[in-house]
Amino acid sequence: MNCPINYPALFLLTFALQAIGSGDATQSLVYDARVGFLSAGRLEVNMALSKGRYELFGDVRTSGAIERFFRWRGKFAAVGFMVEEKPRTRAYLLFEERKNSRKVTLAAHGKTTIHRPAGESREVQYPRGSDLMSVLFLTDHCFDSAWVHDGEDAYEVVLTASRKRSVDQGRAYFRGSTQLCRYRFNYEKGEQRGLDVWLGLHGDRWLPVRIRVRVPLRPDGLLKLRTRR
Repeated sequence: MNCPINYPALFLLTFALQAIGSGDATQSLVYDARVGFLSAGRLEVNMALSKGRYELFGDVRTSGAIERFFRWRGKFAAVGFMVEEKPRTRAYLLFEERKNSRKVTLAAHGKTTIHRPAGESREVQYPRGSDLMSVLFLTDHCFDSAWVHDGEDAYEVVLTASRKRSVDQGRAYFRGSTQLCRYRFNYEKGEQRGLDVWLGLHGDRWLPVRIRVRVPLRPDGLLKLRTRR
């Protein structure tokens, strides 16, 4: 099915990609990634909140030893509203680039359009909930449950435990008191993954300072917030 790209929403998100960072309220975060013992790359997140609205933009890319096995780069952007201290996505855009393929996913106005340069665009049903990146980086507390999506598929996230923890990740990274939120991701066909998020006070906001993804029978993925360049 050949589906037209939603150009007004694409323009809105592209503008956010370029404009975010120009305001005084913008916060920039840099995370170093590891998979098991291997250096895996870097995640950069920029976000701005004003009068109940938010803009989020990020760049993630693999680098280091992990690229002997896997190479991926992505850019994402989201705009939305904060409702009862929770993000509600209005539009979400994801550019993905793997070794031999590219993909653009745009979720806006009740539908998702997926475009691959090598093929036709296709339209799928808009997923339930808000995008994962908005929920992950704009929620300043442990939440009981939520539906999140990647623009295409939706997943249920359920809190399994929360406790206070002190972390020491090294001189270049966040160190101090945190609130650890342990979640379970429920996928289709009964698959589950674990997500651990350590929330710490960075500047004047509680933010993820350490994130761990737990996948059965695979090395854990880890993100650490860098506080020194």
